[in-house]
Amino acid sequence: MSILYFDCFSGISGDMTVGALIDIGVPQEYILNNLSLLNINDEYEIEIKKGVKSGIQGTDFIVKLKEDEEDQEHKEDFHHHHGRNPYDIEKIIDDSDLNQNIKNISKDIFKCIAEAEAKVHGKDVYDVHFHEVGAVDSIIDIVGTAICIDYLKPKKIICSPVNTGKGFVNCQHGIIPVPAPAVAEILRGVPVYCDEREFELTTPTGAAIVKTLSSEFRELNKITIKKVGYGCGKRDSEKPNLLRVYMCENEEGECSLLETTIDDMNPEIYGYLMEKLFEAGAVDVYYSPVYMKKNRPGVVITVIAPEKYEKKIKEIIFSETTTIGIRKIQIERDTLEREESTIYTAYGSIRCKFAKRNGKICNISPEYDDIKDCAVRYNKPLKEIYNYAIAEIMKNYLHSHS
Repeated sequence: MSILYFDCFSGISGDMTVGALIDIGVPQEYILNNLSLLNINDEYEIEIKKGVKSGIQGTDFIVKLKEDEEDQEHKEDFHHHHGRNPYDIEKIIDDSDLNQNIKNISKDIFKCIAEAEAKVHGKDVYDVHFHEVGAVDSIIDIVGTAICIDYLKPKKIICSPVNTGKGFVNCQHGIIPVPAPAVAEILRGVPVYCDEREFELTTPTGAAIVKTLSSEFRELNKITIKKVGYGCGKRDSEKPNLLRVYMCENEEGECSLLETTIDDMNPEIYGYLMEKLFEAGAVDVYYSPVYMKKNRPGVVITVIAPEKYEKKIKEIIFSETTTIGIRKIQIERDTLEREESTIYTAYGSIRCKFAKRNGKICNISPEYDDIKDCAVRYNKPLKEIYNYAIAEIMKNYLHSHS
């Protein structure tokens, strides 16, 4: 499964995001061609170049407003470029020829910002004028990010805890604390921290990007890194002011643990349910007895399944049981290498399973059904056939593979 991971050790902004995604492999021409489909081409120019922060090379994505170069007096035309409201921005996006997925991602990110700004300022969402984040450069950063995500098509996006920075910053409303109120509102429920740098590391645009796109926030572990990209921040500091992104692969480690507790279901259903869950892709299903409200006996149904089967598993639980809710925990599952073989013995053929780690056998397991058939056929204790099978495996299979 392809995973895009945002490593926000120096925070995140819109331009850093686009720069990092270009650095990881999104073609510059692809981004520029798609951005040209917006009807604001006369308002900006884009420069993409390599930059170096603390000795680490990354990509610098720069949006230059044409009015700043052509006519400084027009900077006071604040509504035209800096005071767009959600209606204005949605119209720009909807009127473009961008594909629908890019439009949806872009509008979701802007909606995240609008809701935070509305709450901070005590206004209705559509009465918010974005000012800084409604400026042309922020529109380009957000739509550019959506274009990159649509190009990369990761199956999952994960973000690290976010470094917000600290101190105070000047904005349209005056001097405000870092993280800015909108950033703090957007990142509610997200693990954040700050280091010694006393300036803004995470902008509202950057916060909205990771909050909208990421399915979870955690440190990276047990993932195979395929590509790495860096996006340059505009300020220099002793620590590298970069956003790092990884493109990773995780074939089967990512699983969902789904649980529900039931005290009002016919017990005859549980056996049928377990069969259906395994058929749907569950790797483990088990039932645990518990006592519930009013000291009623109940059953905890626990299912472990790869993420790709999660939706189907949930549908089965909801349709086949009396539950009204399912708990979900994201887990990682480590497994040994597996191999199957058949040995031929005086009691007949017996299938065997071998579990290996780094090529070395860790566990041997004769197939229960075959052991049972032999025990019944020859009227022998099951444990005697089991021990005999293990001895034959040790003597024949292990010897031939030593």
